[in-house]
Amino acid sequence: MPANLKDLRNRIKSVKSTQQITKAMKLVSAAKFGRAQHNVVNARPYALSLAQLTAKLAGLVSGGSNHPLMNEVSSKVAAVLIISSERGLCGGYNSNVSKQAIRTIEALEAEGFKVTAICIGKKAFQTLNRRRRVVLKKKDDANYLSENDYVANASALISDSDLVSITTPFDKPTNAMATRLSEAFAKLYTEEKIGKFVIVYNKFQSAMSQIPTADTVLPLHVGPASVEAEPIFEPEIDELLEHVIPRYMTSRLFQTLLESVASEQGARMTAMDNATRNAKEMERKLQITYQRARQAAITNELIEIISGAEAL
Repeated sequence: MPANLKDLRNRIKSVKSTQQITKAMKLVSAAKFGRAQHNVVNARPYALSLAQLTAKLAGLVSGGSNHPLMNEVSSKVAAVLIISSERGLCGGYNSNVSKQAIRTIEALEAEGFKVTAICIGKKAFQTLNRRRRVVLKKKDDANYLSENDYVANASALISDSDLVSITTPFDKPTNAMATRLSEAFAKLYTEEKIGKFVIVYNKFQSAMSQIPTADTVLPLHVGPASVEAEPIFEPEIDELLEHVIPRYMTSRLFQTLLESVASEQGARMTAMDNATRNAKEMERKLQITYQRARQAAITNELIEIISGAEAL
């Protein structure tokens, strides 16, 4: 058999193997996406209701709220939490959030802030490390934070380094994870070690649509709320805000984590579906090329046989 036919058979076999892999990855992502989408949809009403309650309470405080998380501080250090994935093969999910992060960092630096970027997921960390030429932190460095100690070492977030990596199993975000993160950044803000806290992530729209978003969390802006009649609160509004605002901040962070996971799985499912379709199309074209080459080889052999017979 001619060498080109053997090469075509090897390519067809390789494409079929790739197609099986991408199809399996699509099925896995589809299962994870279903759960992640369910979590996002179910969490949104609670997050919205808590935001409305916080806005209503803050609007009823005469002269505005004195809660430390709602007041601006003098620090010119900004913390940017960037949420990406640990693995690739999810379309433009990581590149979009990395581009949004770079735009956000540049805007903050233009405002006079010294920016510290904290990455959940190594893909954004690698992109920022490459684009902004920041030295990669290793596990034994003081600024490398693992899942178990990143809250205890929250003060290490603000250092001479511009980039810190947090590694954590991120497929299943929990409220406890969001609570630890919110407490860590709230402590940094109340101690005036940071003057602004921004989260950069992909907001979930659908399996095929994720919107890169930069959400300013601190200082806390809850927005206006219309109150038809002034209610009576027990305990007092200020005391109630002390309990509601930390829950509201945790809710925002938890919702952000859920949106990021759903966006990642939706993007990966779509990317693997496109890859499977492309593999099928490539296999079809290679099969046509193979059959044509095979027919041409057979025709050439017949011509040689007939020519030899006529010569005899």
